[in-house]
Amino acid sequence: MADFNTHILGAAAVVSLGATCATKLLSLSMPEGLMLMVVGVIGGVLPDLDLRSSQPSKALFAVLGVFAALAWLFASMSYFTGIELWLGTLVVFMLVRYPLAYGFHRMTTHRGVFHSLIAALMAGVVTSALAWQHMGTSALQSWLLGLSLMGGYLVHLALDEIYSVDFTGARFKRSFGTALKPLAMQQLPASLLVIFITIVAFFWSPPYQQAITQLLDRYTDWQSALIPTWL
Repeated sequence: MADFNTHILGAAAVVSLGATCATKLLSLSMPEGLMLMVVGVIGGVLPDLDLRSSQPSKALFAVLGVFAALAWLFASMSYFTGIELWLGTLVVFMLVRYPLAYGFHRMTTHRGVFHSLIAALMAGVVTSALAWQHMGTSALQSWLLGLSLMGGYLVHLALDEIYSVDFTGARFKRSFGTALKPLAMQQLPASLLVIFITIVAFFWSPPYQQAITQLLDRYTDWQSALIPTWL
């Protein structure tokens, strides 16, 4: 499979092109366009979440630990002393960062359900729902964020498949076909859970009709926005 740097560079190259074109075509602000790029690069490393020793997995559980600790801190502010709050925050972070991460990796396998097309779809829909529900973004921007993350996710899967081909020996490696698969049939319960999460997240996502309306209102002529005059 491709290494971490290749996934980062590959996702950045593809997603930055898409984000730049979307920014020009839809007259997005610079922060909106930049956010599309950042989210897309994150999507480019997400499939390796199930790899215990991977950098994105460690970083993600560290970030989840920070968010969980801060949520507990603010919810408990009026009930404990300063020392107790500090100790409780540290305990919550440690529980998420280590036992939760350990349990997650015990239940998942690398190149399993997270290396599948349905997982890429789930990641995109969940991102759109979170942006719509908690970030205050428009329907169009929420779906663009979801599409950008899913695009980076698919780049990761495609790179893994490309690196599964030994071009010098003109043969397929054993890992070929384990990334770009619709479902992880060997982990059918996990795949069904991913489908369930996708459906639930879709109901929490922004109305696609509203996003289409905003898209049509913002859309500009693609030739003048994308094609240089010297071509």
